Amino acid sequence: MYLVIILRYWIGMVTVGTLGLWDRISFSGRELLQAVGNLPEAPEVGDEYARTASGNFDLLFTLLAIFSLAGAYLIVKQFFRRIKIQRRVLQKKVEERTFEISKQKEELQKKSEELQMAYEEIKFKNLAIEEAFEHLSNSYEKMSDLNREKDGMMNVVAHDLRTPLNNIEGLIQLISMDGNLNADQVEYISKIRTVVQRGNEMIRDLLDINMAKKMKPELKLIAFSIPEFLSSWKMNFEKALVAKNQSLRISGAYKEIQLNTDMGLLSRIMDNLMSNAMKFSEPEKSMFLDINLVEEGKVKIVLRDEGPGISEKDQAKMFKPFTRLSARPTAGEHSNGLGLSIIKSLTEQLGGKIAVKSKLGVGTAFEIVIPCSPKKV
Repeated sequence: MYLVIILRYWIGMVTVGTLGLWDRISFSGRELLQAVGNLPEAPEVGDEYARTASGNFDLLFTLLAIFSLAGAYLIVKQFFRRIKIQRRVLQKKVEERTFEISKQKEELQKKSEELQMAYEEIKFKNLAIEEAFEHLSNSYEKMSDLNREKDGMMNVVAHDLRTPLNNIEGLIQLISMDGNLNADQVEYISKIRTVVQRGNEMIRDLLDINMAKKMKPELKLIAFSIPEFLSSWKMNFEKALVAKNQSLRISGAYKEIQLNTDMGLLSRIMDNLMSNAMKFSEPEKSMFLDINLVEEGKVKIVLRDEGPGISEKDQAKMFKPFTRLSARPTAGEHSNGLGLSIIKSLTEQLGGKIAVKSKLGVGTAFEIVIPCSPKKV
């Protein structure tokens, strides 16, 4: 807009200036002619020449004005042509941008509809989850009640089963005191004693599993040394080792180790480890017990056997209750599938951890790390 005004002003100035210049030149020419008129008259040829020169000057300035106007017109025309081209380009860009915005609007509208559908679906699923959660909460309460009833019933059943088993054990001892028993009777009494012993072991294992599920086990902390513990513990397996011609080798820097823990739980852990090692090892094999301090305040107990080993598949489930592994006792010993589960539970009650390293055909090593003085819960 400003450029157009400037061009118009310039054209006007050029036109006015040209016309003014033309008038001045014409006026000067007239003055010159008047002055010449005062001179003596010249021949007619000079007057003709003056008139011709004045006409040429007029024509020259007229042409100059025309060319100036034509040039200004071309400049203005070219300027407006460029403006028209730029306007077309700008209009095209605006149309393209409008099309893009329209397309984006459609996409956003489509996404908005999809989000709305997803929201409705999520809302529906949330309602279903809330219903399922309420159902699970009710089921959990019922299961908790059943679990409490089961625990109470297990304690009652265990007590009621122990009483007749103890009575049978007492009667067997009375019968054994009679010296007039033949070989068959002695064998029968031995079998009855074995059945009673297994029954008592099963009851004890079930009670241990039930006790391990309690959130706050009561530990009976006693101060003792490792040599003191081993001297009484290994006596429980001397006859069984001799019966299968097996041996127990103890090593490690354990003589100065002092513990302040539940000796009864530690004894149960070691009993189950040793029983499993003996059951699954062939006669004339050895068990290796290694005890050392691994770090301040913790002791590491490793019991290794020369049995058949445990497969990776069995290792994934070996600590679950009532799990029977693929390996079988070598002398037909009894196994209820609770030993390893009890070991893990009791170890955790002492604040420790258990790990296993096994290789098929070579043997198995159980590693237990417990604190020398666990925190009393």
